Amino acid sequence: MRRPALWTALYFALGIGLNRYVGISPVPTMLCAFAVICLCGVGLWWHWNKGKMSILFPVLIVLLGALNGAQSLERPADHFAQFLPADRTLVEVEGLVSSDPERIDGDYRIVFDVLQLVVKDTSRAVSGRALIRFKAGTALPAYRDRMQLQIQLYQPDPPRNPGAFDYREFLKRRGIDALGTVQKRAQIIAHRQEKDDWWALIVLPARNLIRRAIEQNLSGGPAGLLKGVLLGAKHAVPEEVKTTFAQTGVNHVLAVSGLHVGLIAGAVFFMLKILGVGRGITAALTICALVFYALITGLPPSVVRASTMGCVALLGMVGQRDIDGGNILGIAGLGLLIARPQDLFDVGFQLSFVATGGILIFYRPLRDLLPEKKGWYSTCVAGPLAVSIAAQATTLPFIVGYFGLVSVIGLIANLIVVPLIGVGVGLGLLTVLAFACWEPMATILNAANWLILSGAIKCTELMAEPEWSAFEVARPSWVIFAIYLVLIPLIHPAARRLWGTYCVIIALVLANIGIWQNILRTESALEVYFLDVGQGDAIFFKYPNGLTLLVDGGIRTQYTDMGERVILPFLKNQSIDHIDVVVGSHPHADHIGGLISILGQMSVGHYLDAGQHVDSFTGKRLQEVVKTKGIRYHTVAAGDSLVGIGGLVLHPTSAYVSDSGSAPDGLNNGSVVIRIVYRGTSILLTGDIEHETDGDLMRWGHRLRSDILKAAHHGSRTSSTPEFLAGVTPSIVAISCGKNNKFRHPSPEVVQRFRDMGIQIWRTDHSGAIAVRIDRRHIDIVPWIKNNKP
Repeated sequence: MRRPALWTALYFALGIGLNRYVGISPVPTMLCAFAVICLCGVGLWWHWNKGKMSILFPVLIVLLGALNGAQSLERPADHFAQFLPADRTLVEVEGLVSSDPERIDGDYRIVFDVLQLVVKDTSRAVSGRALIRFKAGTALPAYRDRMQLQIQLYQPDPPRNPGAFDYREFLKRRGIDALGTVQKRAQIIAHRQEKDDWWALIVLPARNLIRRAIEQNLSGGPAGLLKGVLLGAKHAVPEEVKTTFAQTGVNHVLAVSGLHVGLIAGAVFFMLKILGVGRGITAALTICALVFYALITGLPPSVVRASTMGCVALLGMVGQRDIDGGNILGIAGLGLLIARPQDLFDVGFQLSFVATGGILIFYRPLRDLLPEKKGWYSTCVAGPLAVSIAAQATTLPFIVGYFGLVSVIGLIANLIVVPLIGVGVGLGLLTVLAFACWEPMATILNAANWLILSGAIKCTELMAEPEWSAFEVARPSWVIFAIYLVLIPLIHPAARRLWGTYCVIIALVLANIGIWQNILRTESALEVYFLDVGQGDAIFFKYPNGLTLLVDGGIRTQYTDMGERVILPFLKNQSIDHIDVVVGSHPHADHIGGLISILGQMSVGHYLDAGQHVDSFTGKRLQEVVKTKGIRYHTVAAGDSLVGIGGLVLHPTSAYVSDSGSAPDGLNNGSVVIRIVYRGTSILLTGDIEHETDGDLMRWGHRLRSDILKAAHHGSRTSSTPEFLAGVTPSIVAISCGKNNKFRHPSPEVVQRFRDMGIQIWRTDHSGAIAVRIDRRHIDIVPWIKNNKP
């Protein structure tokens, strides 16, 4: 087999993936693996041909990968999570700080290796990791500090909405199983620095030296950028720099990767060669330098991959063996997956290996397509351009899938910014050496580096300014994956001659698929999502004909924005890039706050509200966005019809919202109430109306009756009176309220009232988002958190 290490790594990765998505049982898998090993032994004894053996080998590796993946998900018997009390009472933990403190909103966050746990006066040695947040003013922990804390430890919540970031799964891949917060100094029982281990004696001083060399006279964006690319401290990079680098398609340089590892290896290797050191010793010292650098950066997948490839290449050079890039990539991947199987699902791991593989496979074919000219063009333009195209084309589906962003200007940006960052990294390394020897020289080098890094940041800002520089897409479609189909023929030299014809055929096939998909589409159901936006409302309607409606958008404060955090990821997950109608039920921040981000970042046709006058910052900002974006604005009142979506406005009347916009009975009672009917099934959306509006609404008679009711005012006792419910006669009620909210919504009295009337209750604080699918008179309800009872 050509490139055996690469194929072995791919089979092993397939096994890990099967374990995750299919759920393979360990015992039967182990028995199957043993059976395959026995068959391999029989085959070797009976001299089976290569065809039979080539089938058994992949099967065995896939099974071993599945076993390794299953084993990595099992907690050891002494894991601290096994002994935590269910009621989140305080426990005492002792352990080591195993990460640099990360500053977030004025607080500090660290990864904590738990070594000792005390629960109800019972002490035991344990293992496992927790993520601890230290509130401002409590303490500033340092890397490798030993601490004893009194704290609540709990597991993070699962994602509560479609498209939401799975923070629990993200932490689990990093080996973190619990969260905790140190609110006050009294929770810190003991705090001392660990000084007697090799990490504290060797690695930690090197990290501190690099940090001090950078911070000596660098600050702002350049300092954060250099710490990010040298130490892997992504949190040190300012958010505005991350944003512009992402928009211009060069955010990969913010991760410590092959570029930095190559500079380290090159600098050490050529310096030793100049000094006349022998080949074997040079290779050994360069390998040591790469291993040490990987430890300094915290062993991220990209650095481990690049360092492993570098070490294998150096060993091959010493042994005078042929070096195959694919095999080296396979060795690096296999080693990482054996040690940390769950890294396979890490974005950094995937992008690092896909980009490297793309360069190894497509660089030469792409370079051959570019004009052949000797001199600076080949070195400075054609070579880097082929590398950039290969890496970006192969990673594009992943970037679109994870981040929903396509950079148009990425090719040009990479040609400019990557060399600048390379020079900056080289100068940064020289600065560290100079700082250790003679500080004035480090100052001069930092000054030069400030110009280089500032220039790189300024270039990305300028290239990110045009609106066409990058655009967002809802999710990766089959068109994005067509890029792979176009690139595949470039692998084989004979196919390159017919590449143009092949591309035309692929384009025609994909165009036909797209056309026939639209023609044959038979969807006939209305999909309604009661999104979990905490203590607020957000209801999204997706009609079979493509029309979309959003009613309310949750809250927006200086700390959170439910439009940005919940609704936009949900819309991307649903492949939606346009909303036909947005309704703000009433101008309270927990209903319209998140709409500011939606209206500002999405294509919106119409915005509707009751025309209530408001003086709040949120209300004024929303009106400003509507006007700036040119969104068609309408005020609605009782009796208005929402054409095309089957909606009838039942409230407010002029008694609750006057022509001048005043609301005599309060903003809640001026809420827009809409009844939407689809194929005989009706849904009543009530905003935050209270019992004062019951009389007006009851006048609608049978047109008030609805199958599904969105509970008014989050289930407050000031709403949902027996008389109102008797008029609506719902069979299902959806209550949108925040988990453990301070208002204690919904009211137990109201919940009991629903139960007494035989109404099926669904709550976002229990079930997360609630998806309702209506087809004719059939209603399907699916809670996002399925293990919670409605």
